[in-house]
Amino acid sequence: MRSAGHQPDEDELGPVDYLAVEFPGGCITAPGFEQLMSLVRQGTIRILDAEFVVKDAAGSTRRAEVSDLGGAGGADLSAWAGASFGLLDEADLGQLAAAIDPGSAAAVIVYEDRWVLSLADTWRRQDARLIADGGISADDLVDALDATERARGEEETTWAS
Repeated sequence: MRSAGHQPDEDELGPVDYLAVEFPGGCITAPGFEQLMSLVRQGTIRILDAEFVVKDAAGSTRRAEVSDLGGAGGADLSAWAGASFGLLDEADLGQLAAAIDPGSAAAVIVYEDRWVLSLADTWRRQDARLIADGGISADDLVDALDATERARGEEETTWAS
């Protein structure tokens, strides 16, 4: 039996998600990447892939190497050199490219939520099992919250009548 301070093995995999961030003007700044690295050092997440894309003023896009980014007041991204593991295919990057404005750069980070592994291990030791996991898009969440708020407003109107 594992202790309560269980550290997940490298072969255990938590929920995997991604985020894509656009940097207008192509200037990638450091604070967000520093915070991301802090989460990695804490063991909260593990980076599985990182890709950078730039779109020029004419709308042409290309994958960018870390050495092409940062500089001139931007972030020092040298820690991210070689972080691309090929999980994102051309179709994924095409969707990203379509979403960013000309003259911008974007980063896509595929990460694993490691914090959930010790929780799942605790439940496994209690004969429970994880049967599903997944993400909810921010747009879907906002839509659901808006619908709930409207429904509550209608309920209050009904009760006030």
